Amino acid sequence: MKRRDFLGSILALSAQGLMLKAATPNPQEMKMDMPRLASRKKAKFDDNLVVFISDLHTRDSGPEPIRQRRAFEDILKMNPLPRNIIALGDLAHLYGYKENYLLLKENIKRIEDAGINLTLGLGNHDRRENYSEVFPQYAARTLVPGNMVFKVETPHADFIILDSLNETEDTHKWNDAGIISDAQTKWLTEEVKNYKKPFFVCLHHPIKDAVNLKMRMLMDSPCCGYIYGHLHRWIDDWVRREFHNTRIIPTLCVPSLSNWGDIGYVVMRLHEDHAEAELKEYEFFFPPKDPGIKPVDHKPLWDYIAADHNGQKYHFVYEP
Repeated sequence: MKRRDFLGSILALSAQGLMLKAATPNPQEMKMDMPRLASRKKAKFDDNLVVFISDLHTRDSGPEPIRQRRAFEDILKMNPLPRNIIALGDLAHLYGYKENYLLLKENIKRIEDAGINLTLGLGNHDRRENYSEVFPQYAARTLVPGNMVFKVETPHADFIILDSLNETEDTHKWNDAGIISDAQTKWLTEEVKNYKKPFFVCLHHPIKDAVNLKMRMLMDSPCCGYIYGHLHRWIDDWVRREFHNTRIIPTLCVPSLSNWGDIGYVVMRLHEDHAEAELKEYEFFFPPKDPGIKPVDHKPLWDYIAADHNGQKYHFVYEP
């Protein structure tokens, strides 16, 4: 073989080797790319799947950061993913400081990046001004100026999220009592007057603490449920207008995502004629009064409470 032919053969083989190497995936690169491929594979949304979270009490210390991350990671593992996550207030820890919302903004980034629709309602530990400054894209969606009022639509039923925050002038205090402003009452009256589709009313406070909320208005509408937070407990119940009236509205209290009491969130599956809410409870928990000095006084009863509650279901039937 001539030298020129020999060199040509070597170059051809080298070129084939380079092409083969380029065509063969690098195992390490494949391993690094697997999370992205997996997320793309599971990023299918269920429009009839809604997750409720409440009482996040976001701060950079205490038990909340770990519990928030755990819940968000588990929600992101759901397959299919919920189309909507609705938060029922107390996004900030105590006084609605701006730094609490900035931290929450970081914590929910993966939820937003996954394409899940987030609706962030307010509770008695929140502050509208700081919330609006950190989350202008959410605040801009309000249906009632001056309050944070939203509507989430799904194929089978809608969710009306009201603002029951009763702000105090002192920014270092909070007010446990809730109130529905006159502007919200006026808007809600018109909104549900000719409403034909089943809908849920959602807000931070239980009905007895939601001053100005007109029960008659809900009873005379296709309202099929009342969902709230604030009490940090899973509580399924119902209300009615009067003793001899058979019309009832089921009520459900969503547990705290990360602070104390029942710790977890609620997954709701919407069907053509009813909705089914299921509790995902991690633990029953009360933090120690002084975590820097005293260890957590964990009670065996707490484990039984969590085990008894986890997986509980509650049904809402769409009635005309």
